Amino acid sequence: MTQQPDIRPLNCTQCGEPVGIAEDVTGYVDWGQAVIDGNGTVRPAVQWMEFHAGDPIRVRAVCHNDNCGHQWTLRRQFEPEAAPAATEEPTR
Repeated sequence: MTQQPDIRPLNCTQCGEPVGIAEDVTGYVDWGQAVIDGNGTVRPAVQWMEFHAGDPIRVRAVCHNDNCGHQWTLRRQFEPEAAPAATEEPTR
């Protein structure tokens, strides 16, 4: 199996370890009907929530190395579709 020559890991600019991508978006969480408990705290009536993601605000590269944790705004174009799979070598 060979990887396409133009596909390579994105590495941290500080430590060189692989990074992941985090996309910051506008959005909100819908908790449903609200109630007020005896202490005056507002809570959801039932333990349910629905997340609604909105438009992207920023795409970040995030280092996977726990000792580094470097993050930066990705300046390259981000495509959320996964890279093409590696191809099988033909058997001879």
